[in-house]
Amino acid sequence: MRIILAIDFSRGSERLVTEVAERSWPPGTVVRVLAVVDNAPPSAAELLFDAGGSLETVMRLRKDLCQHLADEATVVLRAKGLIVETSVRAGRVRRAIKEEAEQWPPDLVVARRGLRRSGFWKSLSL
Repeated sequence: MRIILAIDFSRGSERLVTEVAERSWPPGTVVRVLAVVDNAPPSAAELLFDAGGSLETVMRLRKDLCQHLADEATVVLRAKGLIVETSVRAGRVRRAIKEEAEQWPPDLVVARRGLRRSGFWKSLSL
């Protein structure tokens, strides 16, 4: 079985990781953890204080944070014996999930309702 698990920095996403980790899945199940780097313009504080005025630095910091988030989820899922891959994409969440699913067709997409304010993906009750 192939599962895309789309996560963000919310408590809801933490619960999704836990739920996926606690479920029984068929042998050989692969979970692809997807974290999306938001490409929205940064706030003044993010740009000036966090990145010293560099838009390039903002995007690098965002990508690093998303990779760290995906890595943390990977540790939890692997501890439960799942095969885990990570994918970090830049862009709009809805589009990123769609593109990931087109490139790596899943049997199941798990995403929190309202993930990054995107009403397109409905919550999948596990």
